[in-house]
Amino acid sequence: AVANADHPFQDLQSFVPESERTTIFAQGKMDVGDSMEAYAEILFNRRETNSNGYRQFWGYIYNEDFFGGNPLSAGWTGAQWLSPTPITDHSGSNITIDYNRFVAGLNGDLGDWFWDINFQTTESDGDYTNAIIYNDAITDQNWLTGSCVGTNTSFNGTPCVDIPWLDPQFLAGNISQEVRDFLFAYDTGNTVYTQDSFEGFITGDVMDLDAGPVGVAVGFHYREDEIIDTPGEQTRNGNIWGASSAGITKGSDSTTAIFGEADIPLVADAALAESIDLKLSARYTDVDSYGSDTTFKVGLNWQMYGGVSLRASRGTSFRSPALFELHLADQTSFASQRIDPCRNWQDGLDNNTTTQRVADNCAADGIPGDFTGAAISATVITGGGLGVLDAETSVSQTVGLVWQPEFIDLQVSLDYFDFLIENEVTQLGAGQILFGCYDSENFASEPLCNQFDRDPIDSRVDNVRDSFLNINSQANRGWDLAASYRTDIDLGQLSIVTKHTYQTEDSTELFGGDFRDTNGEFGDPKHVATLNVGLDTDDWSFGWFARFVGSVSNVDRDEGDTLVYRGQTVKMVNKSSHVIYHTLSATYDFGDSGVIGTFGVSNVFDKRPPQVTTIGSSVTTAGDSAFYSQYDWYGRSFFMNLSYDFE
Repeated sequence: AVANADHPFQDLQSFVPESERTTIFAQGKMDVGDSMEAYAEILFNRRETNSNGYRQFWGYIYNEDFFGGNPLSAGWTGAQWLSPTPITDHSGSNITIDYNRFVAGLNGDLGDWFWDINFQTTESDGDYTNAIIYNDAITDQNWLTGSCVGTNTSFNGTPCVDIPWLDPQFLAGNISQEVRDFLFAYDTGNTVYTQDSFEGFITGDVMDLDAGPVGVAVGFHYREDEIIDTPGEQTRNGNIWGASSAGITKGSDSTTAIFGEADIPLVADAALAESIDLKLSARYTDVDSYGSDTTFKVGLNWQMYGGVSLRASRGTSFRSPALFELHLADQTSFASQRIDPCRNWQDGLDNNTTTQRVADNCAADGIPGDFTGAAISATVITGGGLGVLDAETSVSQTVGLVWQPEFIDLQVSLDYFDFLIENEVTQLGAGQILFGCYDSENFASEPLCNQFDRDPIDSRVDNVRDSFLNINSQANRGWDLAASYRTDIDLGQLSIVTKHTYQTEDSTELFGGDFRDTNGEFGDPKHVATLNVGLDTDDWSFGWFARFVGSVSNVDRDEGDTLVYRGQTVKMVNKSSHVIYHTLSATYDFGDSGVIGTFGVSNVFDKRPPQVTTIGSSVTTAGDSAFYSQYDWYGRSFFMNLSYDFE
């Protein structure tokens, strides 16, 4: 028999979905009188994404002589039943999204003031098609005592075909066309999102101070949003095996806002300041589904002498929940009992795969140490949070120093940032809900433990409530360092630009008790950076781009870097040193023809993602590689781009 990990279907699955994009864009403007201009933009975009996959599916059948018996199980005897698990390449999806935007507006001068007013309408119309397995085709045949031929399936009403559960060819994925037509299909849903907005502003100088003119801008914004998501028929009726059911999501909202900004020069040509400028802005926003709030931003720029300046800002913002987050129709899906951290917790404790805290909390919940879970999946219920969700609010603070000397084309900046988001709207996922409950230091009062139920008879996880909710806070703090340098050399103009971010904290606090800082772990490195070196000479431009991903470690998260495997204590690879990716490119300008061509190679040295331990670690893996977006999954690749300027 061929193990699933070595099955040919695995080579056919999409690691990076295939995507095609087509875009048409046009813009124009014309004078209307001496002081007014009309303008318009049109954008059409189509994106089609295809992905292939493979999957397992299973049913439950009696042995030949167990309970009622089943003659289709000839040769299988004994006091047990069977759950055959075949594999199929009928898995994947196709998503086609048509997006269009139209903008029309007027702007002009009114004395010394400039004004703009515009209308914008957008529509996103997407079809999503998934390869499905009919639920009634599978479940109608569970526990049968004979052939189903002559009956019809319970939902679709199609003539029943006996599933050859015990045929080795069927189990290996070699499924006859008759059985494929009976089991498999495609289900297509549609999502339409529309947005219409009307906005305008006017800006100019209102007065003169000793340090210069005071500039202001005031404006308004009105927007209407609507979403209609209609899942496919099989999805709406819950007739997809091993997948969620979903209803129609429909909702609308309107937003009204007024805003103002002011740029105030406080000091000019003073002893310790070339200039000090103060920038103020405020916005009042009213959202029908939520209510109203006022946000602000204050910024100060102190230009000292010698090219040194100090800048600082503090601002607030709020985001009302999106239409999907508010109006998502209740959906159900199914999760394996493997999401339960209390399964065999005593064995996990003995083998260092379960922490002492999780074991203690499972024991406190009355779960036996040898609890094996159940064969029946947990039901995961998701839905919108209309009437429950609060808006997200945030406070951002930055302080920075900039040096831009006059004797050299150099700019260096160092900024400290401190961002705090409260009442973040999110879905945690069934696994995180269960683990967050039993990994809590305050288990007796942990709110996550109220998000799921256990069956009172066999203690299996029954229902998990994973609707959109507000978590307490998310904090992100650290430093940004940027430097740019340009100079002329014999070959042309050389430019060097580098940017670095050093995180000191990236934490989330759930419900005021569960604090987690993932800074420095896989997927959240403390240090990331880029370096871009360019050389412009005549009609050619050459570039070298390097992307740096800092070292990461999940050792603390896993409470060590060893585990017991098959009775032996072995070293676990759950950390990685830094990774650098290199890209080289060359661009040629064909002059008056209007054609510009670029070609190059990315991931020049074909760098792979870090290899890590695939069991016992909290690292997400694909094969034996760490599966995170910071790492390159394409390998060495070549690219070429041609552009044409019609002007």
